[in-house]
Amino acid sequence: MRVRVAHSGKQHAYRQALALERCGALDRFITSGYYKPDQIPDRWASRFPRADRALRRRMQEGLPPAKVARRWSHELPELIARRTLGPGPVADRCVFRRDASFDRWVAQRWVRDCDVYWGFQGSCLESLRAARRRGITAIAEFATAHVTRAVELLSAEAARHPEWAATISNFAFPDWYRERLEREPLEADFCMAASQFTVESLEQAGIDSRRIVSLPLGADLTEFRSAPRTRGGPFRILFVGGVGQRKGVKYLLDAFDQIRGNGVELTLAGPLPADMRPLAHYQNIIRLTGRLDQAEIVREMHHAHVLVLPSVFEGFGLVIVEAMATGMPVIASTHSAGPDVIREGVDGFVLEPDDVDGLVDRLERLRSDRDRAVEMGRAACDQAKNFSWQAHTERVRDILSRLEARTPTAAAVR
Repeated sequence: MRVRVAHSGKQHAYRQALALERCGALDRFITSGYYKPDQIPDRWASRFPRADRALRRRMQEGLPPAKVARRWSHELPELIARRTLGPGPVADRCVFRRDASFDRWVAQRWVRDCDVYWGFQGSCLESLRAARRRGITAIAEFATAHVTRAVELLSAEAARHPEWAATISNFAFPDWYRERLEREPLEADFCMAASQFTVESLEQAGIDSRRIVSLPLGADLTEFRSAPRTRGGPFRILFVGGVGQRKGVKYLLDAFDQIRGNGVELTLAGPLPADMRPLAHYQNIIRLTGRLDQAEIVREMHHAHVLVLPSVFEGFGLVIVEAMATGMPVIASTHSAGPDVIREGVDGFVLEPDDVDGLVDRLERLRSDRDRAVEMGRAACDQAKNFSWQAHTERVRDILSRLEARTPTAAAVR
């Protein structure tokens, strides 16, 4: 079986391509930006250590460069906008245009000479159509839930907490782009969904459940290693992600207000919003780290006793598995992969995003019983092994075998 994979950015697409390569099925990986340090002109950049380090984030060890087709021009306007203006509406518009132009290029040039075309949410509408016209099995992967569910939840959240509205990203789409997002799952033969929350959102949008396949993401367990936690000293709560109400940060702060002063510390690790007014009251009470690289995130996890991710809207929430792999329990929302990954009361807890009282209760349980928190952390580390990238590769292998039989049902691969 020959599979061509296309993604207009990065996300976990490099890992997906690598999984297919390890399964012996990857024919070509098509993307916008990708670093090939052994080829000109990339070899010139590799002579400069700082540039080389930055560009190596856009490559994947084990993925043969000869199988990677790229065109940086699709992504350059977005990169320039983010560099000069930062995150915001200009960069967002560049992303929308990037996805559309990349999709056209892939549809015209690359959707041929393969058995399966595998695209990703936002940048695969025309290429899915091209695949089906040519008799190629068309797959669309959804790392986040369906756009209709996103708009519904996040619009309601902005209205409910207007002071946090400016911190909620990625739901105010132009009409033409939202239409793309709505049409993509309808054009696919099969939809890969990263979590049960995503599965349910696709079903609510009218997608036949027989065309939806559950494919959880994976974590790099070589980077996120377990470390012992102290039973004494301050009880450290950690949040990792974009600091805003899309991730439910207000609800975490509300819970923290009820338990702070009892030797409890809170760290919010991740990019800060442009509008800091909702956080002004907390700047001298909690730690705000800003954007961190992966090694810094691992260090923060090793110093924390519990990770909290009360997301209002999430597709998977890879940080859940990463935190569990370091040996600590996780409290996550029902709007993430929490219900798929966390065993209730064994290695963490799952709550509705706005269940502040429930969050206070779970945090108090862990704070007051450090031995239990440590035991739950050990269980979490064991559970994380089921969501490694190696485990993801085996799930992909199973999906490929079922594709050959043309029966990759959701129930069969969960």
